[in-house]
Amino acid sequence: MIKSYLQILQDSLIKKLELLTKIEQKSLEQSAMIKNKDIDFALIDQNMDEKAKLIEEVLAMDEGFESIYEKIRIHLVPKKEQYRTEIQALQKMIEKVTAKSTSIQVIEARNKAEMEVYFNNQKRGIQSKRNAMSVARDYYQSMNKVKHVTPQFL
Repeated sequence: MIKSYLQILQDSLIKKLELLTKIEQKSLEQSAMIKNKDIDFALIDQNMDEKAKLIEEVLAMDEGFESIYEKIRIHLVPKKEQYRTEIQALQKMIEKVTAKSTSIQVIEARNKAEMEVYFNNQKRGIQSKRNAMSVARDYYQSMNKVKHVTPQFL
């Protein structure tokens, strides 16, 4: 019985690793979209929606993993030596999942920084256009006052 639960846990980790790989691919696609000079926010939104669905699946798998582990933990701990190879296989899979998660976090942090730079540049561009418009408006108003000469008495 415990062996079958351990196999379920291992299958769950394999599926989680596949999902994390898909999330990593989506993050890399998003990174490529951000690096493009003409960012298409509709594509980025679509990409983020797809990632959100994958993340929901990963969270569901985590909950399932935790519930199964809690069921067998009481029986597994006293018999660690008997299931050593299965436990080691699980530990290796957990290491791979953790490494993949870390990789995704790095990519996401980089994407966030690049988006912040993009938005800051856009903000600066908008501010400079506002300043240029303000200067032009002030100049126009000043020139209109020059044309209007108040009556002079000699």
